Amino acid sequence: HMNLSNSQLSIELNYSRSLTVNITGEVFNPGSYTFPAVNTAFNGLVAAGGPSQIGSVRKIKVVSSEYETRILDVYKFLNNPNTADDFFLFNNDYIYVPLAERVVQIEGSIERPFFYELIDGENLIQLIDYAGGLKSDAYRRNIQILRYENDEEKLIDVNLSELMRQKKNFPLLNGDRIT
Repeated sequence: HMNLSNSQLSIELNYSRSLTVNITGEVFNPGSYTFPAVNTAFNGLVAAGGPSQIGSVRKIKVVSSEYETRILDVYKFLNNPNTADDFFLFNNDYIYVPLAERVVQIEGSIERPFFYELIDGENLIQLIDYAGGLKSDAYRRNIQILRYENDEEKLIDVNLSELMRQKKNFPLLNGDRIT
């Protein structure tokens, strides 16, 4: 009989089980990767160099024999890192990065000017949220959208103040440039 009430225990893990994951589609380094089983699909994407410039960051498929197919949305992860727990991997899982379908660029008086991928149901209002919102000096009555359509360049003026007052949105197309 041992008295453990005043004792301290230490457990050390020398190695963990490893698994092989196949990463395909629009990533910089597609292939099979072997890493410890404690990794998630996010770690797998990093190992493959991440999605390429034309790869989706919103509709990444994680296909598993142990789980139903899951859709990984990096934007959701950035807003809530706890979602990483939903993307643990199993041996022989596939991570597939499809082509991005709708990418737009926002610049000007915005907190994070950059290229953003939009999915179904997302348009100008969501884009502004992803880009960190407008700066205090932004002119809300004249947002300009440069669009190429039918071999023509169009410049569309949008009154954001009026849109928001009416609780409406403005549909964006692939390749639109918003200023």
